[in-house]
Formats: sequence, structure tokens, C-alpha cells
Amino acid sequence: MKIKHLVFLISLLTAQVSQACDICGCANSGSYFGLMPQSHKSVIGLRYQRLHFVTHADSKVLKTEEQFNVGEVYARLFPIKRVQVMAFLPYRIDKQVTSADVKKQNGLGDITVLANYNILNTFMDKETSGAFNHTLMVGGGVKLPTGDFKFDENNTLEVANANFQLGTGSTDLMVNAFYTINKDQWGLATNVSRKFNTTNSQGYRFGDQVFGTVELYRSFNIGSISLTPSIGVYGEHADHGKQHGKELDITGGRLLNGTAGVTFFSNKWTLGVNAQKPIAQKSASGHVVARERLMVQVGFLF
Repeated sequence: MKIKHLVFLISLLTAQVSQACDICGCANSGSYFGLMPQSHKSVIGLRYQRLHFVTHADSKVLKTEEQFNVGEVYARLFPIKRVQVMAFLPYRIDKQVTSADVKKQNGLGDITVLANYNILNTFMDKETSGAFNHTLMVGGGVKLPTGDFKFDENNTLEVANANFQLGTGSTDLMVNAFYTINKDQWGLATNVSRKFNTTNSQGYRFGDQVFGTVELYRSFNIGSISLTPSIGVYGEHADHGKQHGKELDITGGRLLNGTAGVTFFSNKWTLGVNAQKPIAQKSASGHVVARERLMVQVGFLF
């Protein structure tokens, strides 16, 4: 993922490893949806995510650090009963630091639009609540190639790295499922998504991905505000990528993060903070190490 050409010799050394992993902060990374309370209401909001990766941490010459800062406008709407539509419009500010120099980029990322159907909702299907309440939504969507993808591994003036891009350059499909079970003030929220990537105009295809979360939470009422702390796990798995039809061995990987956060919400707004710390990982044959992640989001309910 993260090698810069220091001199011609280094560029030869890094030609094979600069292809990197597909689990990363780039536009191909998995999506963490977080807790979205008041699930019967529409919401529009902003969220910020910070991701940090280190490649070849033990090497003074090849060590590379990348930071991805993503600001995102998101919305959840209910155009018709039982149908939920979600949209995510990201703006990225990324930085890559090597022993040779610092590269920065910023701009619009890849837009994602999802539609889910609420096939089970005991709040909606029954006149009275039971001991346990369940919701299950299934659906899918598309990720559009609205972010720039300029990958030329032979151009030393650019980042010879398919992952350090604003977008993937491809139109990708997603299927997903969300399930929540509640009892009194306790709840368990799970989601799983599968992403099917296509080949972009430069002949590069990121590996397909599976990612999801399991989070346990409890709500506390403080006057008109609800405080909901949560704890759980987030996981990603990415297949090998391909370039011009050839499989890239030093791509793909898996990641398991522990998550902890807290969400405040009322009838009109929601505010959440979530942090993630890696528990287990192996990306790009172990060359890439993911660090902690942070997400802050605020939304207005209507």
C-alpha cells in the first residue's frame, strides 16, 4: 500500500509491494454505519472519520504512514413505508508520509446509495410491544466512481499506490442486511455487507469484500435526552485484487477491530462518537498495519 520512490533503487525494491492491501482507508475500504437510533425517523447529518495506517514499520527506508480524513454528508430517508434509502457523499483529505517526502490529496470521494426493505419490524407489525422487539432490513445499492483514480506505478511523481486514491474508479455493487433486537433498554445491533467490485478503466479491480459489525448497547434517559453507550466488534475481509486480469498476491487481507462509543439523541438531533482499536489483522501479507480509528457524527431527525 504505501511505498514512495526515494531513489531509483528503492523504486525497484518497492515495485512489487506498492500494490498493497485492499483493506485500507481508500475509497475501497469497508463502511462502518454506527448506531443510528430513532430508526423510524429520517435523518440528515455530517460525520468525520480518521484512519491511520503504517507500512513496513521496521524499515527506515521503506516505512510509510498514511492518514485518511473523511468528511461525509449522509442521509436516511423513508420514501415509502418499509423502504429505507441511505446516501453517503464523502470529501477526503489524505496524507502520505515517507522517508523521501509528503504527498497530499483532497477532493470528492465515491458516493454510495443504498436501499433497504424492512421485512420484519415488531414495532410496526404489532399494536403492543413484546418482551423482545426485532427489526430486520435487507437490500443493497451502488458505489459510484465520483472520486478520482489516477494510478500509474511507473510515474515517480505520483503515488504508485492503488489504495492512496480518492476513489476506486469503478462502479461497485453492495448487498447488506441489518438486524436489531431490543429488550427494555438493552439492544444488539448487527449488520453485514458484501461488496462486489468491478474493473475500472485502468484495468484495476479491487478484491470483493465482506464487512460488518456486532454491537451491544444500553440506553439511559437523562431528561429529554437519551444516552446510549455501545461496545462491539467490526470486521473486514478482502479478496485479492487484480490488475489487467492478473491476480495481485500482495493485496487483500482481514481485519478485526474492537469498537466502543456513545450516542446522544433526542427527538430532533443525534450526536455520536466511536473509536476502534485493532484486535487481529493481516493485510498485504502482513506489510500493512492498521492503527486506531475515530468517527464523530451529528444528525438532525425529522
